[in-house]
Amino acid sequence: MLRTATLFTVIGLLIGTLAYGATITLFQANFDGTNVRVEWEITNEAGVQGYDLWRKANNEPAFAHLATQAPGSQRRYQFLDTNMYRGTAGTTGGGPFTYRLTVHTTTGDQNYTTVLSTTPSAVQRSWGSIKSMFR
Repeated sequence: MLRTATLFTVIGLLIGTLAYGATITLFQANFDGTNVRVEWEITNEAGVQGYDLWRKANNEPAFAHLATQAPGSQRRYQFLDTNMYRGTAGTTGGGPFTYRLTVHTTTGDQNYTTVLSTTPSAVQRSWGSIKSMFR
């Protein structure tokens, strides 16, 4: 009887995992010099069709699309945001910055958000603004 209950539990967990698709275990954004490195880690890509990464500054009305990533065989993904200081309309956005990861699966979309854990220094903001003018 105990074996049967254990078997049904394992089967139930497997079916639940497949039904929900992606299992994100990490989603974070951190400064990497004057850029921001956004990373996410996934333990299960069953049913994942793709990832979309978005960014929104505190003074912007909506999220701006940054990148689309197809699922691969890797477990960890990353994106280097080199235009963080350029807002959605070409103006310099103000922090704090929120990043949103949309995971498209066969059972629907899943959204995850993270806020940039630190604020940029005045030097980072100035240098980032200067760099964004020449892109």
